[in-house]
Amino acid sequence: MGDTYLPSWIEPDEKQRKIRIQHTLDCLKTADILGCRNISVPPGGPLGNMERKEAAALFYKGLEHVIPVAEELGINILIEPEPGLFIENTREFKSFIKDVKSESVGLNFDIGHFYCVGEDPGSAFEELYQWIGHVHLEDIALSRVHQHLIPGHGAISFKHVFQSMKKMNYTKDICLELYPYTDTPEQAGRESLEFLRPIFEDAGLDIIK
Repeated sequence: MGDTYLPSWIEPDEKQRKIRIQHTLDCLKTADILGCRNISVPPGGPLGNMERKEAAALFYKGLEHVIPVAEELGINILIEPEPGLFIENTREFKSFIKDVKSESVGLNFDIGHFYCVGEDPGSAFEELYQWIGHVHLEDIALSRVHQHLIPGHGAISFKHVFQSMKKMNYTKDICLELYPYTDTPEQAGRESLEFLRPIFEDAGLDIIK
């Protein structure tokens, strides 16, 4: 509503927060109809002038409205850390999730996002493994600017990331997230798979469909 991430979980205006909550409830119900077991949600923000403690309290309060439905439907709510938002990195996610009292809340691990905020995605994957329910793949330029690229067009070491997946025995879903390529999605997907397939195989993974 005017911005990719807004209204967010941490809006100062309660009416705006309610829009995010209702949207998430609708997504859970839609996911159930479609047979999806996960939905991804943004991590709140941008933070602006709000204190982190206040933002966390609002996010927890919002989740309290949607967790019962997620638990009833058996669908996971996966928070996706994002550059520039309330939860950006491994430390912030771990700090937030420790006070969430539901196994229905986990992590959507976007490889490029962790690279953008200066982390090694492979190491972050291992540290956050217990919460990961889904993985997004894209490449990011060496500048670490948040712009999704076709794998192979940036600087991410996918070999290291996939080796971490193999080490942790990750068997859940992985998908490409290449929204900048709306005009050439099939070409972007085929080029991505051509680049990634041998790296998957070298890492001992057999998950490309």
